[in-house]
Amino acid sequence: MYRSFLKTVFFRATSRVAVTIATVAIVGAATAEEPSSMPWKTNRPIATVKKEVFFKSPRPKACAYVNRDYVGPGLELTEIQSLEEKSDFLTELRCRLSKDNGRTWTDAWTIPDTEFRHAGVAFYEGPGPKVYDPASGALVDIWLRQVEHEGRFNNFSYYRLSRDFGKTWTPPKQLCYEPGEEFDPEKPLAPGFLRNNHAYCGSNVLRHGNGTLIHAVAHANAPGDPQNDRRPWRMGSLCFVGKWDPGANDYRWTVGRRVEISPEWSSRGLMEPELAELADGRVLVIWRGSNTAATPGRKWCSVSSDGGMTLADVRELKYDDGTRFYSPSSYHRMLRHSVTGKLYWVGNICPEPPDGNSPRYPLVIAEVDEKTPALRRNTVTVIDDRQPGDSPNVSLSNFSLLENRETHAIEVYVSRLGANPDDFWGTDAYRCTLTFE
Repeated sequence: MYRSFLKTVFFRATSRVAVTIATVAIVGAATAEEPSSMPWKTNRPIATVKKEVFFKSPRPKACAYVNRDYVGPGLELTEIQSLEEKSDFLTELRCRLSKDNGRTWTDAWTIPDTEFRHAGVAFYEGPGPKVYDPASGALVDIWLRQVEHEGRFNNFSYYRLSRDFGKTWTPPKQLCYEPGEEFDPEKPLAPGFLRNNHAYCGSNVLRHGNGTLIHAVAHANAPGDPQNDRRPWRMGSLCFVGKWDPGANDYRWTVGRRVEISPEWSSRGLMEPELAELADGRVLVIWRGSNTAATPGRKWCSVSSDGGMTLADVRELKYDDGTRFYSPSSYHRMLRHSVTGKLYWVGNICPEPPDGNSPRYPLVIAEVDEKTPALRRNTVTVIDDRQPGDSPNVSLSNFSLLENRETHAIEVYVSRLGANPDDFWGTDAYRCTLTFE
């Protein structure tokens, strides 16, 4: 299980990526490996980085997390602090609100823990990425429900709205792309619900320049995959495109065309999609991957020219000079800076082939070449890396980020999970402040 947006495998091989309408080849998936390299060692950094402890862990064996998000049209900011003491389940979640960019704060309120039981069955249920939409005047949150059953992870995405900056929410409504039954808490494993509309929520909600909201989901049912119902994770992905309907006082969601990836190229499918609007209005999707015997760790990408409704061929994300890089199976984000105008990617790149999720260091930022699209190799800059004394298991992958709306610095809140060789969980949350020249 993985839910980095809050903290932040073994399949039959094929050689194709299936789409609902056509079958497309993955570009460059089977070509020879490039020599390992670390451009961040020789590049001139594109930003200066200041790192400081922001939220100290209150006790041993507890990982401290911080999420900060803008939740309104101005300087409205929420901060969630939480703890993790076992993988992927957060506890002691506390949220507070500032209407003046963090100068003053409300009293904190409690957010429910993310582990629930329905008819005795354990579920994960919790908030995900959110965005304020001026069209509705509401904060829109994507909410995840997940249950592991018979060795398979069943994921379902919902949306909900808040008009008080996240203090209270409307009941979640499911995002659906196929017929299926609604969730019944008295019969949580009903086949009519459990088999349909699998959707693991992506890492952000994009407000496109055309006024729509676009959200990409992962682990969707893959109609071209004969093993779909037997996999721990489904191989499909698609976008939901939402538009505010004042008459209905709700969003109308249109379903985009599904794409699929072969488990030969990413053993757990197209994971944790992140969206960005390119300078020409196209939509870029970048997915987390998971390595296989045939394909070392990669990130995968696609571009849509029609606002997320149709995704082009899934291909490997590379550097702008055509060379390849390794990336572990880990979380990543994109952000367009309001002053430089440039689109940046933040995530993990490693010098050698990863083993599943590891190593998750260094954490880097790189400018996106929006024409290709690709990462500009000569801009890769380290935000944080394994330090002397750190365990080799240190993970710099669970983070949140924003551009400060007053200073225009990029703030990355990262927990150095696994850094302490004697206490894997015991770690603080840090703030890394990136200032551009």
